[in-house]
Amino acid sequence: MAFSTFSEGGARYDSVRNRYVMGTSGNDVFGYTADGAISIINGVHKVSKTSAAAMTLAQPTASDEGTVITVVAGTAFAHVLTVTGGLGGNAADDVVTFAKVGDTIRLRAINLRWVPEGAPYGAIIS
Repeated sequence: MAFSTFSEGGARYDSVRNRYVMGTSGNDVFGYTADGAISIINGVHKVSKTSAAAMTLAQPTASDEGTVITVVAGTAFAHVLTVTGGLGGNAADDVVTFAKVGDTIRLRAINLRWVPEGAPYGAIIS
């Protein structure tokens, strides 16, 4: 997986999670240019692969509670995000497809599940 921090990516120690975390300002942007896993870090996760990307998102752990991630398409390809366990725990809703630049979904870790916040913009849940 190609992963990079585009802005404000400084790590800090989070005593609640008992580990170092990044993306705590809410303005952090993380870039992905290859297939792979989306990191469970607060911030915007921009998929910028120059062909269709196959991305995954693991279920959050108890220490991830409240983490908010926004996944956005940075390129106009059919990027696919597979969410382990499905959105909100519904296994039938485990794939999010992005087709154009700007397609977006915002997710919050609640009760060991990823729950969408509001409707996705352009992204399709299936």
